[in-house]
Amino acid sequence: MPTPPAAAPPPELAQVLADVPAAIIGLTHELRAVVLGAHPDLRERVYLGWRGLGFHHPPTGYLAALFPQPQDVLVGFNRGGDLPDPHDRLLGSRRRVRYLRFHPDGELPAAEREVLVDYLDLAVELAEDVRAARRRG
Repeated sequence: MPTPPAAAPPPELAQVLADVPAAIIGLTHELRAVVLGAHPDLRERVYLGWRGLGFHHPPTGYLAALFPQPQDVLVGFNRGGDLPDPHDRLLGSRRRVRYLRFHPDGELPAAEREVLVDYLDLAVELAEDVRAARRRG
């Protein structure tokens, strides 16, 4: 099932995508549409120094980002080290940030879209739990 088109990307995203292959550009836009389709309240911010597109959850702050690479696109989660890993897909051993890796193999399969949405949902839930704990604090 195709993801509905997202609003126009921030203009600076073109700078991030300037040095990656066309297939990675397409995958980045597709992943962006999945993220914003699942959580339309997220706000986008381009990080030129990180060469990524960050997503901020209005009440809790920085949540995740897309990092286009020459061969794939990484989706990093700010609190990835604290996220459950129900699909056994999170990469990295950092305490804070962990990643999902997506490869440009044609249109993103529905199962891959669902995996991304599952992790986004978990990341939002975790961010909201951390915020609530701080308020109780």
